[in-house]
Amino acid sequence: MSKSAKTVLYFSYYLFFIGAQLAIVPKLFTDLWKLPETNEPWIRVVGILALILGFYYHQSAKKDLTEFLKLTVWGRMLYFLGSTILVIAGIAPIVFIGFGVVDLLTAIWTRQTLKAEGKL
Repeated sequence: MSKSAKTVLYFSYYLFFIGAQLAIVPKLFTDLWKLPETNEPWIRVVGILALILGFYYHQSAKKDLTEFLKLTVWGRMLYFLGSTILVIAGIAPIVFIGFGVVDLLTAIWTRQTLKAEGKL
């Protein structure tokens, strides 16, 4: 497995962790990040979606699918931009920028690794 694939593999673990919390124990997640508690099903749906994304990232990393690895860089940067816009617009609490920063930093890590490997 290439170094760039490993960066995406590690990010998949983050998605599995967040997804499992949201899908199984959303109260733990909302308490941890000081978010309003909700009993709405959307939070569990988001968790399931994060788990599915984690599966895609995990499998793509294991198979070293370079084109997908490149696309994840764009997706994670877009998540950072989107979460930042939501916070600036007053729609989401500031902690959402923190989640976006994780995506941004790992996207930069993957991009730099892809570049070092001559895949960009």
